[in-house]
Amino acid sequence: MNSVLLFFLVLLLQDGFAKDIGVFWQVTDFHYDVNYSSTGDPNNMCHQDDVTFNATGSYGNYLCDSPWQLISSAIEAMYKIKPDPDFIIWTGDSVPHVPESDLDLDKVYTLIGNITDEIIRVFPNTSLFPVLGNHDPFPSNQMPYDVENNRYYKDILNVSNWNIVLRANESKQFQHGGYYSSQISKKFRLIGLNTNLYYDQDKLTRDLDDPANQFAWLKDELEGARKRQEAVYIIAHVPPGSFELGTGLGWFYDKYNRRYLDLLEEYSDVIMAQMYGHEHTDSFRVQLDAEGKPINTLFLCPAVTPWKSSLPGVGANNPSVRLYKYDRDTAIPQSYTQYYLNLTRANLKGNADNWEKEYDTSDVYAIDQLTPTALHGLARGFGDKSNKVFLSYLEFNSVMWDTSHECNDTCFIHHYCAITQLDYGQFNACLAGDGRLTTISPTDTTRHHSRRPTVPAQVPSYLYYVMGGLAVLLFVLFLVVAVMCFRRGNFRSFRVPKYSKFGSLSVNS
Repeated sequence: MNSVLLFFLVLLLQDGFAKDIGVFWQVTDFHYDVNYSSTGDPNNMCHQDDVTFNATGSYGNYLCDSPWQLISSAIEAMYKIKPDPDFIIWTGDSVPHVPESDLDLDKVYTLIGNITDEIIRVFPNTSLFPVLGNHDPFPSNQMPYDVENNRYYKDILNVSNWNIVLRANESKQFQHGGYYSSQISKKFRLIGLNTNLYYDQDKLTRDLDDPANQFAWLKDELEGARKRQEAVYIIAHVPPGSFELGTGLGWFYDKYNRRYLDLLEEYSDVIMAQMYGHEHTDSFRVQLDAEGKPINTLFLCPAVTPWKSSLPGVGANNPSVRLYKYDRDTAIPQSYTQYYLNLTRANLKGNADNWEKEYDTSDVYAIDQLTPTALHGLARGFGDKSNKVFLSYLEFNSVMWDTSHECNDTCFIHHYCAITQLDYGQFNACLAGDGRLTTISPTDTTRHHSRRPTVPAQVPSYLYYVMGGLAVLLFVLFLVVAVMCFRRGNFRSFRVPKYSKFGSLSVNS
């Protein structure tokens, strides 16, 4: 009898404490080059010229953008690894790094449409949430803001087939500047932004206050989410803050970076995670508030394209895709697994079937949830350039392309400051001092909020699990006492009352 009771106790406690875990894919920076040739010149983006090269590779080259074989292989690998994710996020940049003379708007629409169609073909029953990258307009980096006199966003919907993957209300909003909001479930919302409007290479938006009215719209969306007590994911292409490699350049115009960070801080109570692309590297960011407390997490996913950047101090990467696990109840990311293709090996074998697991955050970083506090602790735990955890992060940064571990003091502090200081002034102060040992206070207090936002109080979901577990435990103890009494002859008959399993609370998915 005791063994039976123990069995039911374990079973019920598992049901009471189990989380409702979902998964979703992130894929980014395909940079599809239709002119890639397996016998092309690696010093000319692997385009074919008068000289034939034999070692360029069928599936890509570290000096070039993606051939179709690599694009198709990445999407097929996602399906083979996890064919039924809750959804897929695609964070931009489909167009290659080629001269403007090689492109026009029709070619841009076709390139984006080809990839859209391939994802739909492989995942016909999965929701796809795309956003634009800085290379996706024509000319590149010049993202339109005057939507009344420009058909670009409408053509992305109609010619590149994004009207197939976005709902009618999302498509309608997308026409106003390439951004939209989508209800994932009852208490979970995804916001897709066009942060390319803030990119410091966009000459069209340099002197504007709010390009395409996106800041005002975003504030309204986040305020609405707060009132409805919704958890929010933000997805976009260009991240705020500074690059962790090279000279540590910032991506946004300074005024847009400040304003964007202010919004993220003001609504950090509803923003559960942010996913970006653009850098082609594997990294993360932790936003700190005015008191130095971690409040937001930003995940930077590495690219599919292996292209070696022309920026100083920046290398290439192996092609990569990412699978997240998240709590459907709270939307808190639990972990992610990075998958990659060893490009050199794939070209030698003549096939790209062997997409393999690179790492899982729960294993290599030993953290249970990807919360701001956990990731801030991870960054502070890097210690110095010889720390084993940091050296693992360094290998992952290039998706195992560079495993030399060559990183001097300047390299190390660039990584650390980029991860923990998203404000440009604080980033520079971190580089000048030792940001690991001191909390850098903002010099301009008008850019930060002196209080945390007030929201209707919400009972944390884990309390339901705790209460459920305690209820089950009390019930089982009652059974044990009853059985003991029965054995002692205190009860001539005893009937166990009916009960229902205490399961985890979850939102509709």
